[in-house]
Amino acid sequence: DVRNVMIMGGSRIAVRTTQYVPDYMQVKIIENDINRCNRLTEVVDDKVMIINGDGRDMDLLMEEGLKNTEAFVALTDNSETNILACLAAKRMGVTKTVAEVENIDYISMAESLDIGTVINKKMIAASHIYQMMLDADVSNVKCLTFANADVAEFTVKNGSRITKCAVKDAGLPKGATIGGLIRNGEGILVTGNTVIQPNDHVVVFCLGMMIKKIEKFFN
Repeated sequence: DVRNVMIMGGSRIAVRTTQYVPDYMQVKIIENDINRCNRLTEVVDDKVMIINGDGRDMDLLMEEGLKNTEAFVALTDNSETNILACLAAKRMGVTKTVAEVENIDYISMAESLDIGTVINKKMIAASHIYQMMLDADVSNVKCLTFANADVAEFTVKNGSRITKCAVKDAGLPKGATIGGLIRNGEGILVTGNTVIQPNDHVVVFCLGMMIKKIEKFFN
């Protein structure tokens, strides 16, 4: 089970990720910029620990409990740093690693290095990061990084089609994946047996041309 999560880089996607993480997970964000650290303390939940320091410093990571961390997420604005940090975390025995790689040229190389899961924020949303940490089978996510993928967020309307049965029975178009939802301010992992409720905020990954079809399930 993933209980301890270390995030390197206090970007907006890091903040969003903390909003989707279940309460039982302990999260630490390591950020080099002191001003950004101060801003983070204002926008993230009190249970998230903010550490001012260089995430490339292995001594710091060890001091902060890297060896007892089950998931390491590298979200700095430097693709090379994220790749190297995940490589180091893997070597220290961290089970799940996620690297944000914005330089498209590096994606194939990063995957060949076996650094865990590679994400690109232009194509994937924060709500899916914790699912990747929990779920060993991420092949459906990886193909999105190469496809003409889109991310849509819906607020579920009363009486909409998606609320009438479990997700697996809803008949969503092939290639559409519900990444997660927020209900009453709490992030929830979506499985095939999840029943979506009115006013849930749902994140869906799909090919761009599917958006209109998918909208019909939520309106």
